[in-house]
Amino acid sequence: MITCRAPGKLFVAGEYAVLEPGAPAVLVAVDRYATITVAETTGIVCLVSDLAGGRRIQCERIENRLVPVGTSAAIDDCAYVLAAASTVEQLLAERGQRPASFEMTCTGRDLIGRTGGKLGLGSSAAVAVAAVAALAAFYGLDLDRMERYRLAMLATLAVKPHASGGDVAAATWGGWIAYRAPDRDHITALATEYGLETALRTDWPGLSIHPLRQPTRMRLVVGWTGHSSSTAALTSRIHCGRRRMRDFPAFLADSCASVECLIAAIGADDVTGVQYEIHRARAILADLARAADLGIYTPQLETLCAIADVVGAAGKPSGAGGGDCGIAICEEDHAGQAAELSRRWIEAGIEPVPLHIHSGEGEEQCPHRT
Repeated sequence: MITCRAPGKLFVAGEYAVLEPGAPAVLVAVDRYATITVAETTGIVCLVSDLAGGRRIQCERIENRLVPVGTSAAIDDCAYVLAAASTVEQLLAERGQRPASFEMTCTGRDLIGRTGGKLGLGSSAAVAVAAVAALAAFYGLDLDRMERYRLAMLATLAVKPHASGGDVAAATWGGWIAYRAPDRDHITALATEYGLETALRTDWPGLSIHPLRQPTRMRLVVGWTGHSSSTAALTSRIHCGRRRMRDFPAFLADSCASVECLIAAIGADDVTGVQYEIHRARAILADLARAADLGIYTPQLETLCAIADVVGAAGKPSGAGGGDCGIAICEEDHAGQAAELSRRWIEAGIEPVPLHIHSGEGEEQCPHRT
């Protein structure tokens, strides 16, 4: 039996702009995990996910393809587990290796809030990354970190074609990263026409993943609004409509400039500079929300940011908005600031989420065998 895990993520800045190939975003991996266990069985392939309420589906193999058997609802709920398994087995077939029967189980309860809703920490990407790593180890595939990212990215695109993949990169690398998305239409077409082996070896236009130094003078504090949002729906609206949005080029230029300054501030461990860019990114997102009528800023997220301002921190929504989490950057040397922020959030009905940075050092979704 093989077990692998991958961390969740938070967007720090660059949301929506990162949908454009080559546009930068900053993300951080956190210590909430999706864990995948793969065990050899006889005669069947079975996929189980507790993120989908304990859904269990079986698969048949037809012409080297995994074909799920079950209700459409169950198959949809296990979509990322199935996509990861199908992607790895396609690579296996291209390499002339025979598949085996197995049961793959996904657990990720710490990516779920107390009320049962997702926290917005990139659970789907964590599942895809952990599943690729576990199945690669199960089949003895020798994949480096970039190859695992690419397979998990292609699996994610099979489910959500407009995904930026920032969460996939954060779940693969850990720590703080600067990320620029590839041209997803190009890489999907590349894999479809030439196969996964070629897609693993060929340049992906626009892609850049750059680990950043861990800041020491600031603390990342996270609050959950208690409501989950639909990232896919919001990002799809921007992806499909951005060419027609008169204000999108200005938003994109402003976001790219701010994120580049944020990357420099993080590298310099400049907490004042980081807080300035967080405020700037928040304003840039607000302009986009008004122009595109996206509903990024819910009343809870507005309150979360306002309270951060009151205590001298810098807050903004994290991710697509419309619910989920917000973040605040506090000064590490400012005694009591983070505690005061959390206290005020609780009074306002916002749940502080105890998180730490998943550095990823010494761990590349390393398989644990039993």
